Amino acid sequence: MAALIRAAMAAALVFAATLAGAQGAAPPDTPAAPAKHVMLFISDGASWGTWHMASYYEHGALGHQPYDAFSVKLGMTTVPLNTSSVPTGNTTRTVSYDPARAWDTTPLAGQLGGRPHHFAGYEYLRRDATDSAAAATALASGTKTYNGAINHDNLGRALTYATQRAKARGQATGVLTSVPFSHATPAAFGAQSASRNSYGAISEQMLANPALDLIMGAGHPLFDADGRPRSSPDHRYVSAAAWAALQGPASPRTLVQTRADFEALALGQLQPRLPLLGLVQVHDTLQANRNVAVVGANPGLPSGAATIPGVPTLATMTRGALQLLGHQPKGFFMMVEGGAVDWMAHANNTARVIEEQMDFNHAVQAAVDWVHTHSHWGESLIIVLTDHGNGMPMGPGSDRVPFEPIRNHGQGVLPGVRWHHGSHSNENTLLWAHGQGAQQLLQAAQTVDPALVSRLGHNRDGRTLTNADVARVLVPAP
Repeated sequence: MAALIRAAMAAALVFAATLAGAQGAAPPDTPAAPAKHVMLFISDGASWGTWHMASYYEHGALGHQPYDAFSVKLGMTTVPLNTSSVPTGNTTRTVSYDPARAWDTTPLAGQLGGRPHHFAGYEYLRRDATDSAAAATALASGTKTYNGAINHDNLGRALTYATQRAKARGQATGVLTSVPFSHATPAAFGAQSASRNSYGAISEQMLANPALDLIMGAGHPLFDADGRPRSSPDHRYVSAAAWAALQGPASPRTLVQTRADFEALALGQLQPRLPLLGLVQVHDTLQANRNVAVVGANPGLPSGAATIPGVPTLATMTRGALQLLGHQPKGFFMMVEGGAVDWMAHANNTARVIEEQMDFNHAVQAAVDWVHTHSHWGESLIIVLTDHGNGMPMGPGSDRVPFEPIRNHGQGVLPGVRWHHGSHSNENTLLWAHGQGAQQLLQAAQTVDPALVSRLGHNRDGRTLTNADVARVLVPAP
């Protein structure tokens, strides 16, 4: 395996030079100009199979998602600095990703968390995984840290993050999510906290943050998971103090709440002043946690449950954000998270993972359409990735055939899936990028995982970077 990796790395260097020349990249001694418009899309908790199962259901085949045509395709490792839930006061990395162990097909007895190992690679991938806080901190700040940290390093120091750097460059900024906006991934693009669980304090910090022009997401204190009004507020995700501050003329942000207003934003028919909070009238997820007994049935959707009528899609929210940020003279940075992909992967709920991933894919398409209509790839950059795998979904025979891929049953039919885990995984994840700056990601990829090619067919040489490498391309320091 070691010899194979060395050979692949040598091939990668040759391929990188060829591809850079073909795409007109700047010479090595000429720094590439940063993109004016940067859009980072994070499908939270998307294992390799997650991308495939949604594509099979929606299109009946792979290769039809908007990012499939992107020019750069890489692997991205996601391990944290360590798996402690509190700072340990050093900079020593205690976990890593080893492709030889990750793809080991040696049969293995035993189990972890009630799930059989089946193969040594499966057992390895279940251990030493990142959480969303450490992973998003690496993406936003470029620093590896302990699990649970929101832009805090392992020495307890607060870290500068992407929207702060973008604002220092004069760019507008936005954070969008399908889960509460104070949850780990969006929080890492608008707050600093020693613990991701401090939702109330994080909500207050984000709402008062001058580096955030626009926030959109769930977490509404007055509505439940089915979009029904509560008899009393639930301030888990938006503190009572933050909610009180949003009421009245002294509010720190323009408040948008109804689906009609989100749709008006998307059409350019509503132009509220920034800074803005788009707080969807639902508590924890846009749609993922809805109850069919409340919302009714819709056999045309993967889960068979109708959607909550008062809730906008993530794609609608993305179009609305682009209407507000896209005309800013120095451009913008925007992070869009399909956060409930992760929630449904924890539950191994194939149908609702597909629904969430499809909404995420449509949000990416909205951004691609915006570039084609209002910008161009010479000034815009879109990166699509996940913060970590979750659930390890593979084919139905993957208990016997190691790493068997998801089985396609055709458009509109749930694919064949076997889940091997109920939490995050230490897998090499998939990344796509296109536009100004995408070549810098190629240059940042310093390792190779041959199985990206041989088992997943993701790229031509297995090149891989880390999530901290991505941060240094997203928004360079001013």
